[in-house]
Amino acid sequence: FGSSRYCWRLICLNRLCVRSFHSLFIMADLVEPGPIVREMEDWLSSGDFDSAWRECYDRACRGQGRSDRNISQDILFQTAIDIHGSLPDGGKLPSLIPEPDAEFIRGAMEQIGAEDMREAGLRDLEHFEAALVIVYIQLAHCADLLANQMPEVSAAAAAGHLVPSSHG
Repeated sequence: FGSSRYCWRLICLNRLCVRSFHSLFIMADLVEPGPIVREMEDWLSSGDFDSAWRECYDRACRGQGRSDRNISQDILFQTAIDIHGSLPDGGKLPSLIPEPDAEFIRGAMEQIGAEDMREAGLRDLEHFEAALVIVYIQLAHCADLLANQMPEVSAAAAAGHLVPSSHG
């Protein structure tokens, strides 16, 4: 498996996952979170995630006026992409979670019925953090879906034979 091929498959699967994610929410009571989702939830509820998103947000805002209100979608995109580099070492997340792209992030927000961010942005830091959590939980659900539907690719990635990247 080449890195480009793996990434292409992950991106395609993630796009398919976002398109059908509404079904996952409807069936949420019937679906037990997979191991990747549980690991992601643990990280997202940790102080490490809190520090990471704030540092990435600060970098994304550098050189711009900042009020922490009506935060632009571009700042969300940059922060969500940068957070990927802060995934915790030692677990499955760095090898199985691809870096999100703008299309995935936008789709994740649409799936939960979020307002269009292009005009007003995200209301405040609380909504901003929630958006980041949504993106990374959906990535984890997609990785669990990959593990169930393409176990050989998922196992190769988990073993470190494939490095997820959006940069082919």
